Amino acid sequence: MGFYVMYGESCVENYAVPGEQIRCLEKGCLNSEFQFLSHDAIEVELGEGGLYFPDYIISGCIPLISDKFYNFLQAQHVDYLFYKPVGLTYPDLGIREQYWLALPPRINCLDMESSEVITEDNEYLDESELMREAKKIIIVPPQLGRYNIFRLANVVNDEIIVTEEFKKMLEKENFENVYFADLEE
Repeated sequence: MGFYVMYGESCVENYAVPGEQIRCLEKGCLNSEFQFLSHDAIEVELGEGGLYFPDYIISGCIPLISDKFYNFLQAQHVDYLFYKPVGLTYPDLGIREQYWLALPPRINCLDMESSEVITEDNEYLDESELMREAKKIIIVPPQLGRYNIFRLANVVNDEIIVTEEFKKMLEKENFENVYFADLEE
């Protein structure tokens, strides 16, 4: 089973960029801590950027998807992501586009022995408090269960990872600004 990092370009000048109000979601999104997020809709004015709205917008650790992408995930019964409606607006021009925060859970599926994991060096923290970053990622497929899109638990990595099967399904839909990198590279 192959795995891929799903990403989107964030420096395309015509792409819409959420404004600073989106930062209210950072705490919950950083570690996929759903308890810090409500399902209530929010409105976010656009920041410095364009007025073109691709299917996938990544703003730091905050993944936003279009209605088209959201409807696809619903049709595939991807019910394990945290979904929150986010309206991207430009009031001066009367523009409002519906997006969704689509936050994958962090799954404990990293093979800690086979992966290359770097642990911070800090003598004042005990082992459980040290930050870890996976440089070479080896996933234990049986630990994924039914998850086809996820993030890694027990490390600070922000990558959104998809299975090869799910990647192929996404590619067939031709979502704009959805790209993949082989996890093995």
